[in-house]
Amino acid sequence: MSKITLVLAFLAFLISCNDGDVLVTELHFPETLQTCTGNDDLIIYTIKETPNESLSIRLPIRDTINLVSEIDPIPNTELSSTYTFNYRAYSGDPSNIFCNSLPPSTPEITNNYVATNGTVKFTTTLIEDDNDGIPANLEDDNVDGDNDHSTNPRDTDNDGFPDYLDSDDDGDNVPTIDENPDPNGDGDLSDAQDTDNDGTPDYLDDDDDGDGTITRYEDTDGDNDPTTDITDPTIGYDYLNNQITTQVISDVYRDHTKTENYNCVISISNTTLINSATFEEIIYDNYSLGTVITNKTVSYEVPFN
Repeated sequence: MSKITLVLAFLAFLISCNDGDVLVTELHFPETLQTCTGNDDLIIYTIKETPNESLSIRLPIRDTINLVSEIDPIPNTELSSTYTFNYRAYSGDPSNIFCNSLPPSTPEITNNYVATNGTVKFTTTLIEDDNDGIPANLEDDNVDGDNDHSTNPRDTDNDGFPDYLDSDDDGDNVPTIDENPDPNGDGDLSDAQDTDNDGTPDYLDDDDDGDGTITRYEDTDGDNDPTTDITDPTIGYDYLNNQITTQVISDVYRDHTKTENYNCVISISNTTLINSATFEEIIYDNYSLGTVITNKTVSYEVPFN
C-alpha cells in the first residue's frame, strides 16, 4: 500500500492554542492508479473506501504520452492553478466521481485539499512479451551464463527477433502458442508437442511432421498460413500430416504480434496540499503516488532473411 504522511500546520490563531503540536498520520491507497482523459486534461487518481477518500492529479493532455514513453528522462510537469493535486474525503463511495462528463451530485465532498505547487515526475518502464505461452526466461539457452534472457538471446529462426520477443520462434508461420509448447500450462516444456518425435518440439521445428517439406511451404492456398490447409480432415493440417508433401515456396513471414506493458510510476515532490476550508496543510518533499499500468498489443512486419 502507498503511504502519505500528513503534517497539519494550523493558522496562527489556532497554533496559539497549542503551540508546536504536530499531528502525523498515514493514509493508505491502492498503488495501481486509474486514468481518464477529457479534451484538455489527463486525470490520474486512486480511491479507497472506509473511509471514502481519493488522491488525484489533473495534468495537461500532452502528458498522456508519458505513460507509454521510452524517453529517459521523461520531462517533469509543474503543478499550477490549472493543473492541481487533490486529496479529498467524501460522504460516500466516490467511484463515479471521476471520468464522468456530468459528475453525480452525491457523494458530498467533506474535505478538500488542493496543491497548486510541486513537481510531477514520470518513471516509465517497458516490459515486452510475445505472448507465446512460454516464460521469457525459458526462451534462452543461457550460453553466456548470466541467467538474463535479454543478453545474447536465442533467435531460432534468425529473423532478427529473439525468441522471447518472437511470437513465431521457428519462423514456420504457425504462431508458437498454437504449437502447444506447454500443453498443461505447468511451466515445464518437456511435454511440448513434437509431432515427428525427432526430439525438437514443434515450436522450434521448421518441419513439424518430418516429411521433408518445411511447415512454411505446406501452404497450398498461398495465404502464408499453414493452419488453413487441410487435405485429409481425418488427420488435420497438412503441415502435421507426413503423407502430404505438396509444397508452395513461401519465403514470407506472417506479421508478428507482441504485448507492450508499460508501468509508469507517478511521484510528486515539493508540494503542499491546503484545505480550502480550514487552511490545514499537508506537506511533504517526495511521495510516490502509485503506478499506471498500460498494456497494448502491437502487430509488426518481420522481413525474411
